[in-house]
Formats: sequence, C-alpha cells, structure tokens
Amino acid sequence: MRSSTMGVTMKAIIDVRKEGNWYVATDLVTNVADQGKTRPEAIRNLTKGLREHYQLLLELAPRRRTKVVEVEV
Repeated sequence: MRSSTMGVTMKAIIDVRKEGNWYVATDLVTNVADQGKTRPEAIRNLTKGLREHYQLLLELAPRRRTKVVEVEV
C-alpha cells in the first residue's frame, strides 16, 4: 500500500473472498474490510480504507509522544 498523505509504504496481510456478486477484501491485522465487483476493485477500495484508517489513528494520537518510524519485521 502506498499512501501519499502519510508518505509510508506498508505491506498488508489480506484475505479476498467472493461473497455473492461481490469480492470482499479484509486486512487480517486491522480487520478493516471493503468490497468491489472485481478482486482488483476490492483491493483498491481496501487500500483506500486502510489509508483513511491509519490517517485517523495518526490524527487521534497524542502529538508529543507519537512518531512514525520504519521497522522491518
């Protein structure tokens, strides 16, 4: 996932399943999910949802104690 608002690249562990006429993509770490009519659309929508999720977390975090750091796992 590439985010221009945060300037961070992240890898996400996701599950994509077909449910009826829709594909549902779920991030297995955050449980954020989104859907699309195709698998790529579901993943694109999930990417947008994850960007918004992490942006909101950063906005709500205490400013003095919060740093964005890069870690390798």
